[in-house]
Order: sequence, then C-alpha cells, then structure tokens
Amino acid sequence: MSHQTLLASVLAAVLAGSVTLAMAQDRPAPPPAPAPHGMAMHGPATHGGDRHAMRMDRFDFAGPRNSVIGDLHGLERLYILSGRSKDLAALYNEVLAKSQDPRVRDYAYRHLARLQARPANVDQAIATLRKGLDESLANEAKMHAEREKLRVAWMQRHAEAAKPAAGQ
Repeated sequence: MSHQTLLASVLAAVLAGSVTLAMAQDRPAPPPAPAPHGMAMHGPATHGGDRHAMRMDRFDFAGPRNSVIGDLHGLERLYILSGRSKDLAALYNEVLAKSQDPRVRDYAYRHLARLQARPANVDQAIATLRKGLDESLANEAKMHAEREKLRVAWMQRHAEAAKPAAGQ
C-alpha cells in the first residue's frame, strides 16, 4: 500500500471518528426505558422494537439513495465541525432556490427551520415550515389531479376497447 493511500485512509478514519464524536455530543442520551415485566434482559430493542424504528428513521427511502440529501448531510456535518454552522442557512436557501425535487426541498425546509429555531426565533421557523407544508400540499394536489386524469383516460380507453367486442 502506498504512503498516499495509507494517509488518505487514516485521514478518512479520523474524520469519520470526529464526526461521530461531534454528533454524539450534540444529542443528549435518551432516557432508559423501563423494562416490562419478564423482559429485563430482553427488552424491546433486542426484539427489533425501538432499535428497528431508529434504523428506519436513519435510513428512510429518501436517505442514502438521494445523492443531494447525502451531500447536504455531509456538508452540514462539516460546517458544524468547523464551527461555521451559521453558514448552513445560506446553504439551505441556495438548495431551495435550485432544486425542484420534493424530497430535497422538504429536507431543506425542515433543516432550515431547525436552524432558525435554535436562537429562539420560533416565528421564523414556523413560517419556514408552513411554507414547506404549503408547497408539499400543492405538489400533492397536483399529483392527485394527474392520477385522476390518467384514471379517466384509462377508463375511456377501457370502455372503447370493450365496445367492439360487444358488437361482434
């Protein structure tokens, strides 16, 4: 293994460890759940209960497969590690200006609102989330109208295809 490859591997491992440490320090430890009767050694986490829900939250369908969200997540971690978390709002606003993907926009709106709520600017965070909600509702209504249009067209084609068969 060359020195450059070894150095790159060591730097990647150090960066991953420091990111994990920084993220662990940002979150308070969850309170321990009381063990139900008869499950002291085998709580819900060992049977896929809470642990499974956490895993689905971390790796939902928009997560690892969406490269934009993955890049945003990585950038967010680097900004926080470097002490430049104030620049994140500009990053998310830039993403909102450029992206039309509903999942990316939803991610950006939620994270922007979380940033805005940190210094106790809850009104601005609420306005951001409401803007994202309005956009999501408009997209949902548009998708519903398109599905209904396709359903009507399919019904018409199906009815037309059935007419010649009935006339024979």
